[in-house]
Amino acid sequence: MTKQLTPAEELRCYYKAATILAEMLANGFGGCPDPEQFNPAGKCAHPSSELCGKCFREWAVNKAINEMESSK
Repeated sequence: MTKQLTPAEELRCYYKAATILAEMLANGFGGCPDPEQFNPAGKCAHPSSELCGKCFREWAVNKAINEMESSK
């Protein structure tokens, strides 16, 4: 995460991030949230599903934080 959150903000952020990911899945999103991670041959620097999941999780949490801050 990019910013220190209070426990209540952290829970709201994770809930919002889970909602964002669920909406992406429902809409058939299949792209990578961090295409800079790909090498020139087109292979991801994070080939395992665990690391790929971490990438999506961090992206969703950061998106949730940005949305929470913009709605203040």
